[in-house]
Amino acid sequence: MKRFILTVLIAFFAALALVHLSAQDPSQSAAPAAAVKELFAQLKLDSIAAKDPEEPGRYIAALNIPDSQLLIVSAPYAVPAAMDKLIADGKYMDAYQNLQAVVSHKGHFFVIDMANDGLKRVNDPDQAFDSTSIDGATPVQFDGKWGAQKLSETDYTARFKKDDERYARMLKVLATELRKKTTEF
Repeated sequence: MKRFILTVLIAFFAALALVHLSAQDPSQSAAPAAAVKELFAQLKLDSIAAKDPEEPGRYIAALNIPDSQLLIVSAPYAVPAAMDKLIADGKYMDAYQNLQAVVSHKGHFFVIDMANDGLKRVNDPDQAFDSTSIDGATPVQFDGKWGAQKLSETDYTARFKKDDERYARMLKVLATELRKKTTEF
């Protein structure tokens, strides 16, 4: 009986340690978010937009609210020539707004990065949390409350990892675009 109790306790504490470690998984988007935040500050810009180099007809645009949040959308645009012109003319806010204002949000991926520090799987208590939405659907809030969102912890974690990876790639595209601006001055 003692052996059984000891085995159960060891399994319990091992599972608890795994849950704690998984909650502390490093965000793939943290480093690229820091780079984008620094470039926005250096260039004194509040928005940027770029073509997605991996998907023709898809664009990525960001609105930076310093010391608050970074809002990023990745979406196809029905008239690529018009979006290309906005980007070429440096009208990044217009590009961001146009990507957000389309009637159909099919193909949209939208990120609200509170504190502009990359996505966090679970935020600190009483702190603002990050969220993502796909195709304009109800956002997933990365507040650690997966049950309230009718998600299992496994589904919540899988969504976080997938969205964090996608967000990190988008940030890298925008960082490349912002770096081009640093050489223009």
